[in-house]
Amino acid sequence: MTVFAPRSGLASQARVLFISAIVVFTYTIIIGILNGTDIWEEPEHDALMSHVHGGTLGWITLGVAATALLMYSRDREVSPAEQRRVTLMTYALIPSVVLYVLAFLVGDSLFSERQQRPVFGTILLLVVIWFLVWLIGTYRAYTTQSAARLGILLGWISLLIGAVFGIVLGVAAANDGKMPGLGVESTERFADAHPPAMVIGYLLVVGFASVEWLLHDGASGRLGAVQMWLLFAAGLVINIAFVSGKDEELAGPANLLMIAAGLIMLWRSRSQLLPAGWRGSGVGKYPRFALIGLVGYLVLLTVLVSWIVRDVINFDSMTPKQEGLLLAFDHTMFIGVMTNVLFGVIAANFLTQRTAIANRVLWFGVNIGIVGFAIGLITVNAWFKRIFTPIMGVALLVGLAIYFTELLKARPARD
Repeated sequence: MTVFAPRSGLASQARVLFISAIVVFTYTIIIGILNGTDIWEEPEHDALMSHVHGGTLGWITLGVAATALLMYSRDREVSPAEQRRVTLMTYALIPSVVLYVLAFLVGDSLFSERQQRPVFGTILLLVVIWFLVWLIGTYRAYTTQSAARLGILLGWISLLIGAVFGIVLGVAAANDGKMPGLGVESTERFADAHPPAMVIGYLLVVGFASVEWLLHDGASGRLGAVQMWLLFAAGLVINIAFVSGKDEELAGPANLLMIAAGLIMLWRSRSQLLPAGWRGSGVGKYPRFALIGLVGYLVLLTVLVSWIVRDVINFDSMTPKQEGLLLAFDHTMFIGVMTNVLFGVIAANFLTQRTAIANRVLWFGVNIGIVGFAIGLITVNAWFKRIFTPIMGVALLVGLAIYFTELLKARPARD
């Protein structure tokens, strides 16, 4: 029988979030396999958007929320009243995410102007605010603040900012490019700021925070906090850059802040990345793989920023190689970083012998797969994508199936 880690007072709610995240991620993976192997050569834009948001919201954000519940209830007593409030919040977050993903999938089959997107996006925004209020209140309850908890809090604030930009994008798409109260140019800039706000401002921070928690067990050192604030500041600068139209001037400084945070994390984790650190590390391999993914992500981001600074990329009309690098950049974060850390969180907090099989499949299948897949995207080599997409996809499906069945029968641990 699978049991929860006893120090996490909100493990039951986290379990529900992880189960829901796995279901949505399975849908996302199936679309990815069909598209990556060119079985489905030209998916409709709406299907691709549901694939993207199923990954970033259905898998990653529900997983981050579950991680936050585990992290923010560790080593403290959770009252019955808080249990009830968090349960209600959990059951509000899941359908709001699922409905938003479905809003992309149905396209204009319900409303000609896709009006369901800003409607369900606003509902999700309200739940995100609710979750943020809980995070802030709980963060203050700890007398010693860890870098990991700080990172989750800052990352969720960044998610809120990105969600606002997303609603602007949805309203504009449903209203001929117009947003009440904003000019056409301002609307376009807010809409353009949505993707970098999510992939850089949000995911990078929560990715670092999750690695921090798994590798350093919630350490409270000053350097850990500094790296989180650097990442959060970098995300704010990126947001300002796109909203103000000064991306060429501000993308470089933001990138330097992210590189500085990355170097701090590498320095603090240097002993754990040596060969001795990998031997017998068990589930600790997940954050190590994720940290390597973060390095690759920052390298690709530096290339992308150099293109922005030199004004050699137009996001509305990219070359195949530019589009390939951008997709490799996104998937390095989605799979190489966030999927590794989320499986790491599940494996570290839910005890079972069967998941050891899933871990071995995921460590090698997913990480070999994402490297080959990214190379295929960057080099615009269709055969690389066709070979490595099913390797990555099948490994994910096997791992998800095992973890799904184990989570379904999980029971709270007793002290």
